Parts: sequence; structure tokens; C-alpha cells
Amino acid sequence: IPPGVERLLQLAELRLQAGAKQVEILEVRGDKLMITRRGDYVMVGGRFPRLRKPGADGRLREIASVLRAL
Repeated sequence: IPPGVERLLQLAELRLQAGAKQVEILEVRGDKLMITRRGDYVMVGGRFPRLRKPGADGRLREIASVLRAL
């Protein structure tokens, strides 16, 4: 599978995971992961979760990890 197609499949999986966790909005701004669930932002320790991995593949894995932890 080409890398671009693999990323699209990962993105579809993220959308399914987010829906199962009642996430309404999942947004990345810079290195911040902004998640809205039931009308409120989800924060960890009073801050938005940070993405530390470079590149799309690493960031998609990090987002999946955060969603699993919800």
C-alpha cells in the first residue's frame, strides 16, 4: 500500500476511535492536540496534549495513543 493511502486508512481509523469516545472535534494546531468532547476541551494537567513526533506517521500514532487513553 502506498504511504499516502496508508495514512488515509490511519485517519479513517482515528475518526472511528474518536467517534467511539464521543469526540466531537479533533484538531492539531502546531504541536497541540485539541480535542472537544461533549462541548468541552479535553486537557491533560490543564494543558492540551502535545505532539512530539516529527512527521505525519509519528503524529498519527501519537493521536491514536491519546484517543485510546480517553
